Amino acid sequence: MTDLLLKRAREVAPDVDPAETSLLIVAHGTDLNENSAVAAKREVEKIRSLGKYAAVLNVYMEESPLVSDWRKLTETPNVVVVPFFISDGLHSYEDIPVLLGIANGRSRTRLSAIPGEVFRRNPYKIDDRSLFYAPSLGTDPGFADIIIEQALSAKS
Repeated sequence: MTDLLLKRAREVAPDVDPAETSLLIVAHGTDLNENSAVAAKREVEKIRSLGKYAAVLNVYMEESPLVSDWRKLTETPNVVVVPFFISDGLHSYEDIPVLLGIANGRSRTRLSAIPGEVFRRNPYKIDDRSLFYAPSLGTDPGFADIIIEQALSAKS
């Protein structure tokens, strides 16, 4: 999973220096279940320990730290955002772009009308910074290998 997250971040922002980049892993988050963010937190810790990025943070749609606060949470000139979801849907096509400030309520329909359009407009220039927004982690073909690996290890 860690390698897949790093690969996705490199793919969306291939020419940026990780030392000048904050990597944000976005999960849903909820106060209803304290375990909902465990996997995202674990991956953030693993990536942070590698020391490649200036900052690596887990952020959430519905609990602190909020993805909408990315400007306050980061100081680097580049910010890469990777949704920690199994697929792209309304959260990645509509909700997160609004929370990031790369779309507003009126443009939500336009952005989501063409699947993947929001990911093809990178980088987004906001406050003299570059924001790169990736498709959800689960859309990477390598994610299927992780599922198979997990199923085989559970079987043993």
